[in-house]
Amino acid sequence: MYKRLSAVMFPLTALLLIGALVWGYQENQEKNSILIKAENQYQRAFHDLSYHVDRLHGELGNTLAVNSASNGMHRKGLVNVWRMTSEAQNEINQLPLTLLPFSKTEEFLSKISNFSYKAGIRDFTKKPLTDGELSNLKALYKNSGEISKDLQEVQNKVIGNRLRWMDVETALATENKAEDNTIIDGFKTV
Repeated sequence: MYKRLSAVMFPLTALLLIGALVWGYQENQEKNSILIKAENQYQRAFHDLSYHVDRLHGELGNTLAVNSASNGMHRKGLVNVWRMTSEAQNEINQLPLTLLPFSKTEEFLSKISNFSYKAGIRDFTKKPLTDGELSNLKALYKNSGEISKDLQEVQNKVIGNRLRWMDVETALATENKAEDNTIIDGFKTV
């Protein structure tokens, strides 16, 4: 009886074990594929954010450097600033930073966006930039330079230390206080 039962159960158990191992391996491969895709999307969004903030800083500088009589160039520069600000805001929303105090950067980008939109849509021949608006533009230029520098420092640390955004996502999801999470610390600084 035992011989007969083991002759049926042993192959069945071995087949089930092999099936479970194959299924587990496929699930693991799928999970890794999804993690790699998410990591790539986070990396792209962060590097695009850094690039657009740097370009935003440059465009603000170009707008400031234009002759005050060149109203068409002021308008073009402010419209470009508004467009780049929208792109940077979109990229911030793609990063796993929902639990981080990132509202100040978003507020800064919102201020730049509002200012550049309101100033960019009006007719500069009738109402050119005022001294107050120029000083506001200078302050925005200075702040964007600082943010761009901070983002580049975080970017260098991320690349240098081979940090992964999925680690940030995991740390935020599990609410573990990582002692050396450069990405989280860097964004808190920004």
